[in-house]
Amino acid sequence: MSQSLSRIKWVHIQAAASVGAVDGRAGYVEEPSGLDKSAGISGVKLLRNIKGIIFDFDGTLFDNARIAFHLIAANPLDSLRIWKERLIRKRFAGCDYASPEEYYRVFFAAMGKACHRSPERMRNWYFNKYMPRMVRVLKKHHKPRPGVSELLQRFADGKAFAGGKAANTMPKIAVYSDYPFLRERLAALGLCSDAIPLYGPESFGAQKPATGPFLRIAGDLGVAPEEVLVVGDREETDGLGAFHAGMRFFCLETGLKRYVRLDPYHRRAKKEPQGPSLVMYAGTWESLYTILKSRLEILISHF
Repeated sequence: MSQSLSRIKWVHIQAAASVGAVDGRAGYVEEPSGLDKSAGISGVKLLRNIKGIIFDFDGTLFDNARIAFHLIAANPLDSLRIWKERLIRKRFAGCDYASPEEYYRVFFAAMGKACHRSPERMRNWYFNKYMPRMVRVLKKHHKPRPGVSELLQRFADGKAFAGGKAANTMPKIAVYSDYPFLRERLAALGLCSDAIPLYGPESFGAQKPATGPFLRIAGDLGVAPEEVLVVGDREETDGLGAFHAGMRFFCLETGLKRYVRLDPYHRRAKKEPQGPSLVMYAGTWESLYTILKSRLEILISHF
């Protein structure tokens, strides 16, 4: 993780209570949120002055813990290519080529070199075999997190739920993924995306945590960066991008390992963290869903 993110103020959000304690994870301090312990109030600070929300897709709107296994099981002969694609994708993290054409030219040149194939052949494999297979895997093996469909629909079309009166106060939303075929992948999960702005590498020629895409999405939504909440499951991509763009970040706690519990033994850091602080809010999907749903109900009840 970047040195600029080595000191992090971690505010743990729960649906019904706030918590605070010194945490032994290297570089992390979990602080009291200072919010009332009554149900629903813990989201006030998280959503204060928020007019736009950027949702990550992979791992956030659905659990992607076993997607690599299912992709390989669908065609074991492609296992090496899939592995190398992921390695190369990590190398491109944070890169911004300013145009989709240049991004894909360099990306597939790297893929071709790693797989001893021409860039054109790797491009054909990626768009005509690999990504369509990912869509099929999502449809067969995965489903959205509980309440995702309802939340996306309500945020995307406030008029349908409040006679049009709450539309101007409803936070605007977008979905941003580092993989293409986002509309097809949303549809594979049964999620309607017609009224939701969707963004991928083909939109910018960049990968998270590059700052440019986050700022452009905020501009498209018509809100200032400081009025945007980024919801994602990876602090080194979603969180770092939000940090450099001046946005708020909610880190989704998923699984038993990587995203939050960086050190299972809770050993203290040998050195004091350096660099600026980043306030991260963290919690489960259930807690975030409760907070967002309560916000929607409050907005609609006012009209």
